[in-house]
Amino acid sequence: MKAFDLFALVAKFAQQNNLALNDPALVDRFFADAAPSLKTALADPTLIHGARTERMFEAMVLSLGKFRLLKTEDIGRVHAATSLRAPDFRVVLDDGEQWLIEVKNVRCEDPKRQRTSMSAKYLTSLQAYADAVCVPLRLAIYWSRWNLWTVIAPKPFLRSDGGLRITMTGAIMANELGRLGDVSICTRPPLRLVLGAATDKPRTLSAEGLAEFIIGSAKVFSGDVELTDPRDRRLAEILFLYGEWPVEGPFAIMGDDGIAGVEFLAKPEEHSDQGFDGVGWASRIFTRYFATRTVDGDQVIQLNGRAVPEWFAPLAAWDFKRSQLPLWLFHQQPSTEALMSGAEREGGQLPEAPPDIADK
Repeated sequence: MKAFDLFALVAKFAQQNNLALNDPALVDRFFADAAPSLKTALADPTLIHGARTERMFEAMVLSLGKFRLLKTEDIGRVHAATSLRAPDFRVVLDDGEQWLIEVKNVRCEDPKRQRTSMSAKYLTSLQAYADAVCVPLRLAIYWSRWNLWTVIAPKPFLRSDGGLRITMTGAIMANELGRLGDVSICTRPPLRLVLGAATDKPRTLSAEGLAEFIIGSAKVFSGDVELTDPRDRRLAEILFLYGEWPVEGPFAIMGDDGIAGVEFLAKPEEHSDQGFDGVGWASRIFTRYFATRTVDGDQVIQLNGRAVPEWFAPLAAWDFKRSQLPLWLFHQQPSTEALMSGAEREGGQLPEAPPDIADK
């Protein structure tokens, strides 16, 4: 692989320091200059969490799969007559509409007080770029305390001074992430994972209930129905591992000649009376998976995680009649009121944002 990005940085450094590209000292001087900046960046949690959130959004959109094109917008040189800021991404939706998307990571420790703001200067610079290329601007906000994504148009949340103020509740009401393929996935509980013991190997169950055996089979069930279709099984495994239902077990399964295996059970804490329960939004399910690849405790250990478009793409053409996995999909539409401007909703000025909330 040719290191084009690294070469571009070296070339810029050479120009700034009046060094020729064939100067034998160039490489050593470049890395000596870069090392302190790199160490500072690796010690900056705000920078690291923000960069991870951008990568997570990109991988999530790829995994949801409902787009024609997605590209990073804020790289490369931009020459403009006025001051502007390129948003993070450009996306072409299935219907041909384009969005420019700025990604914002928000973490407020109080779970009941989730809000953020953006200064007029910052928002104006983003909007100036969007206006210059004639593409609507959207803000993708990751509410990390709730592991929740929303994609909103700025207009409904503008303050009187030209800045922006938004609560998580307001963002949910105006959320347009469904345009990119986000759906609420529901099924009939429970989901069961049964690990069968190999019958030709030793199997024991101690007095304390500790099972010792070699796994001979792994089966996934929806209720009492074994899921044998590969597509049904794969989705059930995803919902089992990364969905919102708590997992109980292992529970021993006893046979006539000893332990036959163990069972794990995933089910909601409270059942609805509709015959099915929500196991999670596709975006939240993916975000949990992404976290297992990029976070260890409260430390970010990687910025990039693999996209999994094979997870959710089948939902667009799901065979509800033949599937052994009962499935209900719900698509969110933003409310009409939520898409109105603040002035239209309230007939006057919006309250100012609290001073302790910072821009991205």
